[in-house]
Amino acid sequence: MRVCLDPGHGGTDRANRGPTGYVEADGVLDIALRVRALLQAAGLEVVMTRDKDVSVTLAARMAFAAAQGSDLFMSIHTDAWSDPGARGCTVFCSVRPDRSRDLAEAIEQGLRQAGRPSRGVKTRVQGNGRDYYHVIRESKVPSVLVECAFHTNPAEEALLKTADFRQLLAAAIASGIKAFVGPLAPEVIPILLDGKLLPVTGHLFGDVTYAPVRALAEALGLTVVWDAKQRLVRLARPK
Repeated sequence: MRVCLDPGHGGTDRANRGPTGYVEADGVLDIALRVRALLQAAGLEVVMTRDKDVSVTLAARMAFAAAQGSDLFMSIHTDAWSDPGARGCTVFCSVRPDRSRDLAEAIEQGLRQAGRPSRGVKTRVQGNGRDYYHVIRESKVPSVLVECAFHTNPAEEALLKTADFRQLLAAAIASGIKAFVGPLAPEVIPILLDGKLLPVTGHLFGDVTYAPVRALAEALGLTVVWDAKQRLVRLARPK
């Protein structure tokens, strides 16, 4: 399962700002990087339309996602409105009958569980009835756009300027994506020692292979002792 994260704006597109200096392009990039770390730790493959402050056109974002063979697309933004009292998060999905609504509902549930006030799962259309947002309209896979908070609301802007709040948003989004994807079966990886297959297998999560300590150590001729008092494993070479 490959997730494409799309931090909105960036590069020369830095006009969206809060009343005391929050910049949407920077805030959503930080949130996306945090989501990536959480998803990779859970064993998901993650690609990003940008991982630094650069300009990326909407067409380029979609071309990148397609070229990477992404299975779902998540565009991350913060919202703005003329009323400084506007607050909360909104998750947009496609008007098409595809799984983007299921993804959006999972994300929105994650945000609710994190304590965020929600404006709900919504669609937005053009006059011709097609999806308004390019990244949803042109996507061939489930695609949603999440507005995490209103940077035009002084209270929410203050939150967005803190790492703790951006981490909370990232954890909520990652939780929703993982709920949508469901449990992952780890890939079984054979382990060879000097060209010979060991009687123990590893399991691949993301880019990291894990193997049981005792089975692997004993296959290497080491002794293994579990120290319950110190809560650690002691390995020793034969004397």
